[in-house]
Amino acid sequence: MPDHLDGPLAEFAALRREVDRRAVAQQQILVVQVLTSGALFVIAFWHASWAPWLLMVPFSSFLLCLASVAQATAIAAIVGYIRDVLEPAAEGLGWERYRQQVPYPFPFPRWSHPNLLLFGGVPGLALVLGLKPLVDEGPAPGNLAAWLVGALVAAYGAYLAGTSMTGRFVLRPGAPRAEPAPASRAQPET
Repeated sequence: MPDHLDGPLAEFAALRREVDRRAVAQQQILVVQVLTSGALFVIAFWHASWAPWLLMVPFSSFLLCLASVAQATAIAAIVGYIRDVLEPAAEGLGWERYRQQVPYPFPFPRWSHPNLLLFGGVPGLALVLGLKPLVDEGPAPGNLAAWLVGALVAAYGAYLAGTSMTGRFVLRPGAPRAEPAPASRAQPET
C-alpha cells in the first residue's frame, strides 16, 4: 500500500467508527422513545384518571426526535466528508458515492418509516387519546394550553422526522460545503 494512503485510510477508519457509534446512539434513542411512550400509554389505559399524562408524550417525543435528528445530521456530515474529501484522495474508496447512487432501500411507503411513526404517529395518537379527558371534564385552561402546545410540538417533530429521512435538513442554507480534494496529491520525496 502506498505511503500517501496511510493518512486518508486511517481517517476513513476513524470516521466510519464514529458513524457506527452515532448509529448505535440513534437506535438507543428509538428504544427509549418506544419504552417511554409505551409506559405512558399503559399508565393512561390502566388508570383513566391519569389520561392527562398522555400530554407528556408529544414533548418527550419531540426531545427524543431532536436527539435522533442531531445524530442523523452528524452522520450525514461525516458521510459527506468521506464522500467529498477522503474518497477522491484515496483511490479504491467508493462506498459513499456508490451508496448515494442506489435508490432508497426502504421497501415500504415513506409514511410507514419507523422514525415518522415513532416521532409523528405516537405523539399524534397520544394527543387524540388525551383529548377525551379534556372534552369529558371540560377544558381547563392549563390542560387546553398543554394540548395545543403539544399539538404544535408533535407537528414539528413529525416534520423533523420526515425531513430526516430525506436529508434535506442536513446543511443549513448558505452553509459552506467541503470542497472535494484533488484526485491525486503530490507527496514530497524524502
